[in-house]
Amino acid sequence: MLYRVISYLLLIAAGFLGFAALFALLVALANPALLLSVFIVVAVVLYSFTSFQFMRKVVQQGKPFRPGFKDFIKVNGYVSLVFVVQMVLSYIAVQANPQLMQEQIRQVAEMQGSANQLPAGMLLKMMHIMIWVLFLYALLLGYHVFTTFRLLRQHAHLFVQQTDAPS
Repeated sequence: MLYRVISYLLLIAAGFLGFAALFALLVALANPALLLSVFIVVAVVLYSFTSFQFMRKVVQQGKPFRPGFKDFIKVNGYVSLVFVVQMVLSYIAVQANPQLMQEQIRQVAEMQGSANQLPAGMLLKMMHIMIWVLFLYALLLGYHVFTTFRLLRQHAHLFVQQTDAPS
Protein backbone atom coordinates (compact mmCIF):
# COMPACT_ATOMS: atom_id res chain seq x y z
CA MET A 1 0.00 0.00 0.00
CA LEU A 2 2.78 2.44 0.93
CA TYR A 3 4.63 1.47 -2.25
CA ARG A 4 1.55 2.28 -4.32
CA VAL A 5 1.04 5.69 -2.68
CA ILE A 6 4.71 6.59 -3.16
CA SER A 7 4.46 5.42 -6.79
CA TYR A 8 1.68 7.91 -7.43
CA LEU A 9 3.60 10.70 -5.67
CA LEU A 10 6.71 9.94 -7.72
CA LEU A 11 4.62 9.94 -10.89
CA ILE A 12 3.36 13.45 -10.14
CA ALA A 13 6.87 14.66 -9.32
CA ALA A 14 8.16 13.01 -12.51
CA GLY A 15 5.77 15.15 -14.53
CA PHE A 16 7.24 18.32 -13.04
CA LEU A 17 10.81 17.01 -13.34
CA GLY A 18 10.16 16.07 -16.96
CA PHE A 19 9.21 19.64 -17.86
CA ALA A 20 12.16 20.96 -15.88
CA ALA A 21 14.45 18.53 -17.73
CA LEU A 22 13.24 19.86 -21.09
CA PHE A 23 14.16 23.40 -20.14
CA ALA A 24 17.40 22.26 -18.52
CA LEU A 25 18.30 20.45 -21.74
CA LEU A 26 18.08 23.72 -23.63
CA VAL A 27 20.41 25.33 -21.10
CA ALA A 28 22.70 22.29 -21.13
CA LEU A 29 23.11 22.53 -24.90
CA ALA A 30 24.78 25.88 -24.31
CA ASN A 31 26.72 24.57 -21.30
CA PRO A 32 27.71 20.91 -21.84
CA ALA A 33 28.84 20.54 -18.22
CA LEU A 34 25.14 20.40 -17.27
CA LEU A 35 24.40 17.44 -19.55
CA LEU A 36 25.24 14.89 -16.83
CA SER A 37 22.74 16.50 -14.45
CA VAL A 38 20.07 16.51 -17.16
CA PHE A 39 20.82 12.84 -17.89
CA ILE A 40 20.34 11.98 -14.20
CA VAL A 41 17.02 13.85 -14.00
CA VAL A 42 15.79 12.17 -17.20
CA ALA A 43 16.71 8.78 -15.71
CA VAL A 44 14.70 9.61 -12.58
CA VAL A 45 11.71 10.54 -14.74
CA LEU A 46 12.03 7.34 -16.78
CA TYR A 47 12.39 5.28 -13.61
CA SER A 48 9.26 6.86 -12.14
CA PHE A 49 7.14 6.09 -15.19
CA THR A 50 8.48 2.58 -15.79
CA SER A 51 8.27 1.55 -12.14
CA PHE A 52 4.67 2.79 -12.13
CA GLN A 53 3.93 0.58 -15.14
CA PHE A 54 5.65 -2.31 -13.36
CA MET A 55 3.53 -1.74 -10.26
CA ARG A 56 0.28 -1.65 -12.21
CA LYS A 57 0.85 -4.46 -14.70
CA VAL A 58 3.11 -6.90 -12.90
CA VAL A 59 2.56 -6.39 -9.16
CA GLN A 60 -1.16 -5.58 -9.16
CA GLN A 61 -2.41 -7.50 -12.20
CA GLY A 62 0.19 -10.30 -12.37
CA LYS A 63 0.62 -9.91 -16.13
CA PRO A 64 3.87 -11.05 -17.79
CA PHE A 65 6.23 -8.42 -19.15
CA ARG A 66 9.27 -8.28 -21.45
CA PRO A 67 12.64 -9.08 -19.80
CA GLY A 68 14.14 -5.91 -21.29
CA PHE A 69 11.66 -3.88 -19.28
CA LYS A 70 13.11 -5.29 -16.05
CA ASP A 71 16.61 -4.25 -17.12
CA PHE A 72 15.37 -0.79 -18.09
CA ILE A 73 13.85 -0.30 -14.62
CA LYS A 74 17.04 -1.52 -12.93
CA VAL A 75 19.37 0.74 -14.93
CA ASN A 76 17.23 3.82 -14.34
CA GLY A 77 16.83 2.78 -10.71
CA TYR A 78 20.61 2.75 -10.22
CA VAL A 79 20.92 6.19 -11.78
CA SER A 80 18.03 7.35 -9.57
CA LEU A 81 20.05 6.20 -6.56
CA VAL A 82 22.85 8.52 -7.74
CA PHE A 83 20.28 11.34 -7.69
CA VAL A 84 19.23 10.30 -4.17
CA VAL A 85 22.82 10.40 -2.94
CA GLN A 86 23.35 13.83 -4.53
CA MET A 87 20.23 15.26 -2.89
CA VAL A 88 21.02 13.79 0.53
CA LEU A 89 24.60 15.10 0.38
CA SER A 90 23.34 18.53 -0.69
CA TYR A 91 20.91 18.58 2.22
CA ILE A 92 23.64 17.58 4.66
CA ALA A 93 26.01 20.23 3.26
CA VAL A 94 23.41 22.98 3.61
CA GLN A 95 22.44 21.88 7.12
CA ALA A 96 26.08 21.65 8.20
CA ASN A 97 27.02 25.03 6.72
CA PRO A 98 24.03 27.42 6.33
CA GLN A 99 26.38 30.27 5.37
CA LEU A 100 27.06 28.39 2.13
CA MET A 101 23.51 29.04 0.90
CA GLN A 102 23.57 32.64 2.12
CA GLU A 103 26.76 33.20 0.14
CA GLN A 104 25.20 31.70 -2.99
CA ILE A 105 22.13 33.93 -2.64
CA ARG A 106 24.36 36.97 -2.15
CA GLN A 107 26.23 36.12 -5.36
CA VAL A 108 22.99 35.68 -7.29
CA ALA A 109 21.71 39.03 -5.97
CA GLU A 110 24.95 40.73 -7.06
CA MET A 111 24.68 39.24 -10.56
CA GLN A 112 21.08 40.41 -10.90
CA GLY A 113 21.86 43.87 -9.62
CA SER A 114 18.78 46.02 -9.22
CA ALA A 115 16.65 43.50 -11.15
CA ASN A 116 16.34 41.40 -7.99
CA GLN A 117 12.62 41.27 -7.32
CA LEU A 118 12.69 39.13 -4.17
CA PRO A 119 14.27 40.20 -0.89
CA ALA A 120 17.26 38.07 0.13
CA GLY A 121 15.45 36.80 3.25
CA MET A 122 12.51 35.53 1.23
CA LEU A 123 14.81 33.95 -1.34
CA LEU A 124 16.73 32.22 1.45
CA LYS A 125 13.49 30.89 2.94
CA MET A 126 12.35 29.61 -0.46
CA MET A 127 15.70 27.88 -0.99
CA HIS A 128 15.44 26.18 2.41
CA ILE A 129 11.98 24.92 1.53
CA MET A 130 13.21 23.70 -1.85
CA ILE A 131 16.16 21.86 -0.28
CA TRP A 132 13.82 20.27 2.29
CA VAL A 133 11.33 19.17 -0.39
CA LEU A 134 14.10 17.70 -2.54
CA PHE A 135 15.50 15.88 0.50
CA LEU A 136 12.08 14.41 1.27
CA TYR A 137 11.62 13.49 -2.39
CA ALA A 138 15.05 11.81 -2.39
CA LEU A 139 14.16 9.74 0.68
CA LEU A 140 10.89 8.60 -0.90
CA LEU A 141 12.65 7.84 -4.18
CA GLY A 142 15.38 5.85 -2.43
CA TYR A 143 12.82 3.79 -0.51
CA HIS A 144 10.88 3.23 -3.73
CA VAL A 145 13.92 2.10 -5.72
CA PHE A 146 14.96 -0.44 -3.10
CA THR A 147 11.39 -1.72 -2.80
CA THR A 148 11.14 -1.97 -6.59
CA PHE A 149 14.36 -3.99 -6.73
CA ARG A 150 12.93 -6.38 -4.11
CA LEU A 151 9.66 -6.67 -6.06
CA LEU A 152 11.56 -7.28 -9.30
CA ARG A 153 13.22 -10.29 -7.64
CA GLN A 154 9.89 -11.51 -6.25
CA HIS A 155 8.14 -11.25 -9.62
CA ALA A 156 11.08 -12.40 -11.79
CA HIS A 157 8.97 -15.26 -13.14
CA LEU A 158 6.65 -12.76 -14.86
CA PHE A 159 9.43 -11.31 -17.02
CA VAL A 160 9.35 -13.85 -19.82
CA GLN A 161 10.24 -13.75 -23.46
CA GLN A 162 7.03 -13.43 -25.45
CA THR A 163 6.72 -16.20 -28.02
CA ASP A 164 4.42 -16.30 -30.99
CA ALA A 165 1.25 -18.26 -30.38
CA PRO A 166 0.76 -21.29 -32.64
CA SER A 167 -1.73 -20.71 -35.42
